[in-house]
Amino acid sequence: MSLRRRKGIACAVIAFCLALGLVPASAGAGTKAMGIDVSRFQGPIDWPTVATAGIRFAFVQASRGSGADCTVKPGQCGADPMFATNRVAAESNGIRVGPYHRAFAAGGTAETARADALAEADVFLATVGSLQSGELVPVLDVETPFSGMTAASLRTWVRVWLKKVTKRLGRKPMIYTNASSWGATGNTREFAKAKYPLWVAEWGVSRPSVPASNWAGRGYSVWQYSSSGTVAGISGKVDQDRLGKGLGTITIH
Repeated sequence: MSLRRRKGIACAVIAFCLALGLVPASAGAGTKAMGIDVSRFQGPIDWPTVATAGIRFAFVQASRGSGADCTVKPGQCGADPMFATNRVAAESNGIRVGPYHRAFAAGGTAETARADALAEADVFLATVGSLQSGELVPVLDVETPFSGMTAASLRTWVRVWLKKVTKRLGRKPMIYTNASSWGATGNTREFAKAKYPLWVAEWGVSRPSVPASNWAGRGYSVWQYSSSGTVAGISGKVDQDRLGKGLGTITIH
């Protein structure tokens, strides 16, 4: 095959991926500092041991839903009772920590979506309190299920939550999602263009597919590459993460 023809085929493949809004990350990405994300479901964590295992950063769940709306594990909803302990213990052992909220978005209209987003933001903010220098940016976990929502109402929900948390904490949150869940927003590039960082989830692949046209050309900041990792100091399986960009880009200064 001629060089010109090979280049033509490569360009066609790239154009097809762009049309779908899914672009594989560059080969050099996702190979930097290693991290984890944890919640009440990990139980007590031996953070000194986790630190010696080489973990440099951890996203710690602060809350999920608004207290009575979690359709997945409904008995474990609202503020995470392990958050404060995990936050202090991880940071005391030199691990950078960022708080995250697992959304259970609902609302078929702009009005109901707004009310639900504000309720969930209130739970998150009450749990986190404030951010300190050296901590990581807050995170909104946007993944299915979305109860009775349209693409428009889901975009409203995300917009309202992000704006409230940004105003209160003084730093734009990062969005955690995957290509399938983000498709429910209409694969919008609105939040990528507004410079909200992306934490993308895709397991068992060498490179993740990044929604919203490679996050409007900005790529991802964090990649959750496994949901079944093992780390010394944590019982059972744990989510594992790699950075796509420098840790400083998502650190509070």
